[in-house]
Amino acid sequence: MSRHALCSPAVFLALATVCAAQSEPTNATVITSQTLDFDYKRSVAIFEGDVVATDPRMKIAADKLTVVFDSTNSVKSIVAAGNVRLWSRDMTATCRQALYLAQNGQATLRGEATLTRGKDTVTAEKIIIYLNEDRMTCEPKERDKVRMHIYPQEGAHPALPFLPKK
Repeated sequence: MSRHALCSPAVFLALATVCAAQSEPTNATVITSQTLDFDYKRSVAIFEGDVVATDPRMKIAADKLTVVFDSTNSVKSIVAAGNVRLWSRDMTATCRQALYLAQNGQATLRGEATLTRGKDTVTAEKIIIYLNEDRMTCEPKERDKVRMHIYPQEGAHPALPFLPKK
């Protein structure tokens, strides 16, 4: 039996930044999962089992989603773990774990991470997206290499195919 939970738009504003998306605010966000555990004392919500989080800006699917709130009920961090898939506008990402830290606007995709926009792809063991700086770094597995495939796209900056179009 699936349990549905409505979360504040702030949760998904943070999730949307994992994919570096910029879009309009929304009124409703729905997260479905097999279980939901909310620790009011620690301000932590844990969704487990076939987790799908959807709103008009983006969609995320994972085995587990953990959201940590600060003392003002703003999102402090989000961790998606296990078979993570992210969709936002024209970008998709897959990895084993995604971590978003709201304080510094940093999203880290780990474990066979792949980021795709159009036909362009980058694959690495770890992809760190610095959302406030419009840049990213990629790290390979030991003794491996980062792989990037870039195809010409009209209107895109040739050196920055994975950053949002302004």
